[in-house]
Amino acid sequence: MKTLPFYFFVILTMLYTPLFSQPRDTNDDENGDWSEQFVTLYNTPEAELMVRTGDIDNLGFGWPSEFNPFSGNSTPSHGYPWTADTTDASGTDRIMVVSSYNGNPPHWQDGYTSNTSRPENLPRPILLTFDLGDINVTSAALQIFVDDFQAGMWGANYFVTLNGVDAPYMATVVNSLNQTGPVGKIINLAIPEEHLFLLESDSLSVLFDDTITGAGDGYAIDFVKLLVNLKGFSYTAKVYGNVTVAGTDEPIANAVVKASGIGEVYTDADGYYMFDSLPAGINNIFATKFSYDTTSVLVDLNVGDSVRRDFQLTEILDAEFTADEPIGYNIPHTVHFTDQTSMNPTEWHWDFGDGTSSEEQNPTHEYTNSGTFTVSLTASNGEETNTEIKTDYILIVIDGVDEHQVVSGLSVNPNPAVGHTTICFDLYEACHVHIDMIDLTGRVVLPVYHEYTQRGEHKISCTTSHLNEGVYFLHLQAGTNHQSKKIIVMR
Repeated sequence: MKTLPFYFFVILTMLYTPLFSQPRDTNDDENGDWSEQFVTLYNTPEAELMVRTGDIDNLGFGWPSEFNPFSGNSTPSHGYPWTADTTDASGTDRIMVVSSYNGNPPHWQDGYTSNTSRPENLPRPILLTFDLGDINVTSAALQIFVDDFQAGMWGANYFVTLNGVDAPYMATVVNSLNQTGPVGKIINLAIPEEHLFLLESDSLSVLFDDTITGAGDGYAIDFVKLLVNLKGFSYTAKVYGNVTVAGTDEPIANAVVKASGIGEVYTDADGYYMFDSLPAGINNIFATKFSYDTTSVLVDLNVGDSVRRDFQLTEILDAEFTADEPIGYNIPHTVHFTDQTSMNPTEWHWDFGDGTSSEEQNPTHEYTNSGTFTVSLTASNGEETNTEIKTDYILIVIDGVDEHQVVSGLSVNPNPAVGHTTICFDLYEACHVHIDMIDLTGRVVLPVYHEYTQRGEHKISCTTSHLNEGVYFLHLQAGTNHQSKKIIVMR
């Protein structure tokens, strides 16, 4: 949008107004009452928990006749500026301009910027509050109805934070939008496993901003909707395609293809993948595999669409390694490391996390102290170099080493676990307790429990139904004390 005289926008608003109806009086099982600013629903058709902040009313303009904001369609253009309603949830239904804007944008500015002023148009976080209760969070996604993001047009570079934590997977989407008009559309964003802990506070603050470029880019948010433990979306489309090697078109089997809002699938022997029920709206889809790069694409879907998107991946040097005994119970503890790097490396540098290193391809190392150790491998083939870091990969637990014992009696029952298991332990003093399920590569695959816990006997329920069958380690840390148990997951 180019800057135009104010009176033009007054006329424009009057011209656009007939395209929209008044805000709907709508109430449905997925979203609750559309006119409410704050809604929490349990066990909806889409998720175990749905939390929404902001009424569903197209910034106060209302929706065109027969228009559904969850269908994936963009709204018709609407007028601006408008007066923010003080009853709307903070950060919604109002024009906001990136905080780095100082009146001298490097690439001119949009109408939202030129027709609003500080401090009213400063970015505001949008807060969702809820009560998880007994819900064990295994997946989560956000649906956000966004308006007039045009980072490419005005030179903005948005970041997005969740509870103050950087969420680059969200920034990638909003920085790719070109909502000239202005128009609104729903975007779908999965919260990755490593950020699910942010929901443990029973609140989620979502902030869009650009504190660096000085761009004259304004935007608006109609509502933010959080879905916890997804069941499936009500308005969906199909995306399918092939993943092949760049330059040869050779199919890549077992490549992982991930989509924002829905999870992941794997390619078959012919490199074919399919999502049959992606949420309508904008989704970020990317394909990757060990020893290949990652390629992503934004897909704009209307409900009922069937869209093909192919990916070509380039083979790269990708460092990887395993250890035969990542958890030990005696000192000294010997660990054999095996290099699994792709593309035939010729040089290796290992850092074992205890102040020692090695240049061997498959070294054997002896740990002489208890504790957790982060291990890294940097591999090179003369042309490419790559580093793999496994945080707290090696755990050495020695009974009786700690004079002050905080936790004891760790047990897991049933073991093998079929769908679920119960973790029991005795805590001798109140402290922070962290329980994680770790696979054989040292990766945390399930954050089970992370809370400040009172002394006494404790039983923690753990759902394992979404894990692959295999052997895992259950790691419990209470204060400075550590305990581990091997656990077998079965279907």
